[in-house]
Amino acid sequence: MAKSKKKSNLFKDKTYWKTTWSRFKSGDRFAFQEIYSEYIDSLFAYGSKITNNRDIVFDSIQDLFIDIYRYKIDLHKPESLEFYLFKALKRLIQKKLLLSRKFKNIEESDFFTFEIKFNLEEDYIQNETEQIRLQVLNKALNEMDENYRELLFYKFNSNLTYKEIGQLIGMNPDTVKKQVYRIISGLRKNFKNKSLILF
Repeated sequence: MAKSKKKSNLFKDKTYWKTTWSRFKSGDRFAFQEIYSEYIDSLFAYGSKITNNRDIVFDSIQDLFIDIYRYKIDLHKPESLEFYLFKALKRLIQKKLLLSRKFKNIEESDFFTFEIKFNLEEDYIQNETEQIRLQVLNKALNEMDENYRELLFYKFNSNLTYKEIGQLIGMNPDTVKKQVYRIISGLRKNFKNKSLILF
């Protein structure tokens, strides 16, 4: 199976980041640097799924960390730092996109471009048939409703809970879980092959 880049243990440890956040709010600049270094790549990857406009993504991330540093005393202690950062970044990007679209005629395609990556068994990567099947699968994902693609992105590219995903997209956690199950079930039915690893 193709190897994927693993997240650090610190990234997965919400308790650790709660402590780091408390240190940051108390004035520890090294805690701020640690948060920035740990999350900058995942935030940029996330922002790039929301819009193709890299300048807006970069500016939004910069604004996010500037605001966090400036208003650290007034910020609450989040249960999940990843969720907090994702939610804040999404809000900033959407605000900038709406303003840009209003004044510069930004295309609708600049919004929500979530992509999902699949792994192939290593022995089949060079198999032309499997490559074709993967292309068909990716085509099916590209034609999928944007909300469904966003759900899959959160589920398989973050450590967010169903509750947190629901809060990000304005959906009941149980509904989120059911929707993810239905999407995956539908894909599995259409692409039955042991060499194609679906989630």
